[in-house]
Amino acid sequence: MIITKRGLILILAVFLILGAGVLGPGIYRAAQRTLSGVNKGVTLDGQLVEGLLEQELYDVVASLAERFYVEASNASCNWQTGEIIEEVIGQVVDVQSTVDALLKAPAHSQVDLVTVLVLPSITKAHFEPIYRGPTSEPRVALMVNVDWGDEFIPGMLDVFDHYGVSATWFPTGRWAKESPELAKRISQAGHEMGNHGGWHGMASKMSRAETARLIQEGEDLVLEASGQKPQVFAPPAGDFNQQTVSVAAELGYKTVLWTVDTVDWQRPAPTVIIDRIKSNVVNGALILMHPTQPTLEALPVILDFLAQRGFQCVTVSELLAD
Repeated sequence: MIITKRGLILILAVFLILGAGVLGPGIYRAAQRTLSGVNKGVTLDGQLVEGLLEQELYDVVASLAERFYVEASNASCNWQTGEIIEEVIGQVVDVQSTVDALLKAPAHSQVDLVTVLVLPSITKAHFEPIYRGPTSEPRVALMVNVDWGDEFIPGMLDVFDHYGVSATWFPTGRWAKESPELAKRISQAGHEMGNHGGWHGMASKMSRAETARLIQEGEDLVLEASGQKPQVFAPPAGDFNQQTVSVAAELGYKTVLWTVDTVDWQRPAPTVIIDRIKSNVVNGALILMHPTQPTLEALPVILDFLAQRGFQCVTVSELLAD
């Protein structure tokens, strides 16, 4: 008579049910390990775990997990020396996934602990000013700094919407406080809200505490007005020093400048703005503009040109994503 594997399992199951009280607990446990435990010869981190049941495996894996745990830590600045201390990528053991892998492992196999990386939110890259994004793909980000003027923003939003483009707007906190409905409209239209400081102050002339207040006030007011927490910081007037970048980094911000400056705040003819972009746009470009009338008039031509040249417009955070 030939007994199939399924038949053998059924026989063992019946044996477990009927034999538990007849043949004694020792034989019962041995049969249970054969039926439900880890296969013969299976090892974990060099430790033999054959026959162990699920609950026993939790204890074994949990004890090993303590040895393999690495606490994640953010990059930071040593303010005494100016040294940037690199981030540490953390690691934890996924106990459940490791136990599942052991129970499924074939006989005489080696199983590794299933680990999960814990990524820090602030890396060493946060402590360097960014003038351009990655260059591997034809992607650019449009940046709109706002500290004054509301009249041309609705028109710019309409143009962006027509072309299906999302930009990153950098309002100062004081502007967001004065124009909360417009700030909310920008955010609700799918654009990214950046941080341009609480007011248009010169960060390089500020103390460390003042710089932190500049950035934090900008964050608080933009968040309150738009409902969106900024992730990137553009220093007012592009004025900064290493202290500015380091303070911003420790607050969780990447400090962004620009690749192409339209200098549209001087209100040149729209053709001048268009030519500055056409002449200087490259992969990963950060394109700076402001809400002015010539910018509004130039914007459709700019977006047509970028599309024709194969450039995809994304937000700054999308462009700089790790």
